[in-house]
Amino acid sequence: MQLTVHLFEDLALQTALQPLTQHRKIADLWAGTSTLESKWPTRVSNANQADIQVLSAVLPLASTLALLDQLPEDSSYVNQGRILAQRGQGKYYIEIQLPFLQHPEDLLAHQAEFLRAEIKGNNPAPGNNTFICSENIYIHPSAQVQGSILDASNGPIYIGEEVNIQIGTLIQGPAAFLTGATTNIGAKIRPNTTIGPGCKVGGEINQCIFFPFSNKAHEGYLGNSIVGSFSNLGALTTGSNLRNDIQPVSIYDYSLKGLRKTGMKSVGQIIGDYVTTGVGTHLNTGTVIGSHCNLSSIGFPPRFIPSFSFGEYPALKSFDFEKAFASACAWMQLKNQEIPENLRQSMDEIWKADTSFRN
Repeated sequence: MQLTVHLFEDLALQTALQPLTQHRKIADLWAGTSTLESKWPTRVSNANQADIQVLSAVLPLASTLALLDQLPEDSSYVNQGRILAQRGQGKYYIEIQLPFLQHPEDLLAHQAEFLRAEIKGNNPAPGNNTFICSENIYIHPSAQVQGSILDASNGPIYIGEEVNIQIGTLIQGPAAFLTGATTNIGAKIRPNTTIGPGCKVGGEINQCIFFPFSNKAHEGYLGNSIVGSFSNLGALTTGSNLRNDIQPVSIYDYSLKGLRKTGMKSVGQIIGDYVTTGVGTHLNTGTVIGSHCNLSSIGFPPRFIPSFSFGEYPALKSFDFEKAFASACAWMQLKNQEIPENLRQSMDEIWKADTSFRN
């Protein structure tokens, strides 16, 4: 029997997962082929109608669902004082290690597991393409794939509805291209990558998650990175994902208001929503960019760029709010998306929260 689940948010984790959660709740973060919320079998909005209440940051992996099914009545799974799941009154605490998001880069750590579990091949005919292990490849009937090489020998590949894979594209699985995504000519897509709905990508991309409606359409490298929605990385924008001394990467943490050691050797960029970069922008290892930034640089800009930053480094300044709002609306209209009624209010909240960082 499938669980009926009610997801609840955690404000502390909401802060810790910024800038990815500046414009969305945790349940709306993307990994694998969908948002976290959509991966749960049966969801309800009313906690009283649910079999179990689950922290939205808990990752809905097969192992997680099995453990939740075993949670006794009136008990809670907890981790260091944080409630992860609760059945009934939840008054009996059980300490457990359920996988849940604590930092933005945790999404990347579980990419391969989500992609392998969610993609089922349909063994498409190659046509004028080269398919390796085609039994692990799924191509929607409405997708277009021309003159490309898809290698699913090390993981499955998903080509979704209305996706356009242009000539010369190279894809190594596991990888997913979601509704309406497009590659540019000669794109190189390496494993553990999700290209979200409506995105256009090119150059070389390795172990990245692109949230819906963002672009990195031209040459340049991006690895071990997450890009929020409605962002556009200009031609030859390139990000480093490995320190020269091969030491673990530290990144800016909104909860700590300072650097945090990730313990990971490969961490690229964590980029918020509505971020644009100019031609030839170089981004250092472990760079965090807040939402609504418009920036370019000759050298490497700082490894933390607060929301509403504008200009060419080192002469960054605050992005005029009205111009930032107009830019956000323009990008949404370009992607044929309706402008949310609360966009201005949401932007105002981010502006106020990040004011001290810009100053």
